[in-house]
Amino acid sequence: MALSTTRKIAFALVVPIVTALTLGAGTELYLRRTRSHIIALKRTPLRQRLGIAEQDAALIVRHTDRGRRIVPGAEVLIKNHYLSHIDIPFVVNSLGFRGEEIPLHKTEGVPRVLMLGDSITQADYLLDEDTWVRQTQRRLEHMLDHPVETLNSGVGDTGSQEQLDILEETGLRVKPDVVVLGFYLNDSRPTWGFPGEVSGRNWLRRNSLLVDNLYEKLIFRQWIERQGAERFSWVQAQNRLDWKHNRADFLKLARLAQYDWGAAWNDESWKEIDAELTRLADDARRNGFRVATLTFPVSFQVNAIEPDVTPQRTFAALAKKHGFSNLDLLPLYRAHSSEKILFDQCHPTAVMNRLIGEAVAPFLFEDVKWAAAAHSPIE
Repeated sequence: MALSTTRKIAFALVVPIVTALTLGAGTELYLRRTRSHIIALKRTPLRQRLGIAEQDAALIVRHTDRGRRIVPGAEVLIKNHYLSHIDIPFVVNSLGFRGEEIPLHKTEGVPRVLMLGDSITQADYLLDEDTWVRQTQRRLEHMLDHPVETLNSGVGDTGSQEQLDILEETGLRVKPDVVVLGFYLNDSRPTWGFPGEVSGRNWLRRNSLLVDNLYEKLIFRQWIERQGAERFSWVQAQNRLDWKHNRADFLKLARLAQYDWGAAWNDESWKEIDAELTRLADDARRNGFRVATLTFPVSFQVNAIEPDVTPQRTFAALAKKHGFSNLDLLPLYRAHSSEKILFDQCHPTAVMNRLIGEAVAPFLFEDVKWAAAAHSPIE
């Protein structure tokens, strides 16, 4: 009788535990199939034998006292990227630039172009060969009929200040002939955001998407409360404002997005950009490279009937002031607005990256041709 009671108690305890473990395992497998996460491709022999694939944003990004940087030598797979929903092999060279290793010593006659920018340039949601950086290189090589080296130093969630820090920290070491600064409308803003708030994952969070997902949801809710809902009010407001047809509503939406792309409609922001462009001009003079600039639009400008282009005009004027060429990509985007060219408000699809590359290559042609001639061996 006592044994039977013991078995009943044991059964009553074991069944809920087994059920919970089964549900947990099932949820974990589901999340690994559907949720974006990062796994290391470089694993120790022990991790390979155990089949452990640690998922952690810190495998790509490190946070320094000067902002976000890409981990040099990183080699990861971004599973089911939340934008493109495909698996992205992401390889970083020893300088912290996306792509294969490149020697510091330049090949004679081969021009070298360094691309600075944020997540639009880094494009970790696309295969490397589909990014506008590689598409530009391919087009330039076809136009010049000889090799061109392009380096992708883009880092997501950075602004112009950090991008120029990267230029001075590592970019100058490769002795670029041309530096291209890709400007997006929030690049005057200091770094802020959720990714930095939840860095430093412990072992359990790194190896369980279920635990990490639950933790992130809890922390994110607290972070929203601390930061204030006004940071994200534009997300909901886009559905109630007639920004597409009404200029006043468009400008109201831009004001609500002041902590993101709307920063470009704040006059104070341009003082920061002017200061960084002055710094870039000084670097160019000291190091003998040419500078070209690009301006990337926000989707609301692409789809509005009569978009407000004040930021593009302001940036073009500042670029001209500092002696830089500038390519405004908004007209290109608008020419293809009926197509699927954006994943969200700013990140272009592979199709749009190809179109950007086709536009940027002829824009850079004369500068790159000059660099090729300047470094060709004398007959």
